[in-house]
Amino acid sequence: MTFFRRFVWMFVSPSRVFDDIRERRVGWVQPWIIVSVFYVLITWLGLPIQRALLELNPSDMPSDQLDGQMAMMQKFAYVQLVLAPAGVLVLALLIAGISYVLVTVLSKAATFKQYFTMTLFVDIVGVVGYLLTTAIVRLRGVDAIAVPDDARFSLSLRMLAPEDSAALKGLFGTIEFFAIWSFILMVMGLRRVFGLSTGAAIACLVPVWLVYAALAILGEMFGGMSG
Repeated sequence: MTFFRRFVWMFVSPSRVFDDIRERRVGWVQPWIIVSVFYVLITWLGLPIQRALLELNPSDMPSDQLDGQMAMMQKFAYVQLVLAPAGVLVLALLIAGISYVLVTVLSKAATFKQYFTMTLFVDIVGVVGYLLTTAIVRLRGVDAIAVPDDARFSLSLRMLAPEDSAALKGLFGTIEFFAIWSFILMVMGLRRVFGLSTGAAIACLVPVWLVYAALAILGEMFGGMSG
């Protein structure tokens, strides 16, 4: 029962989860299972969206060759379904590893296991946001996808960026509701679990945000070149 309570607490009373992490009453397995289940669901929901995007790409290849590409893409998506739990672990390890150096410098109480556990719990909020936005695209219908932007729904400032600036699109895309929520939760967690000040907690997370922004900008640039 506590398993499901902590899931709810991350949205309504995250301090209770952070207290459990500080007192070592919970480890990384619980949030890993929750996030993995959500990622599997997101990948499954995204299969028709990926197919619709592939069909948008202008191509002179014969229809049977295009069908072969789609079949290959679908097989790859099924592989993603299987590997989702491992992917969750690797991504969380990378995120925690990037910022833990500063955390351990600023707090003698910090342990990587606790910080890794906290990172996975905060990921719950982000993955729920991802699920909601993916579900909205599906509810609008894959038949409504006429351009690549139709395949995404975001609660970010990306729409305010100039059309001809991939860098600003990527940067504005990081200013997103669930991303900001997750950032605030990480600051709260660093304060609650390791006793850091608000300024020190924010400083620890700056490297993660810079990597996130760089990847978002590269994603926009790559998407623009392929579109």
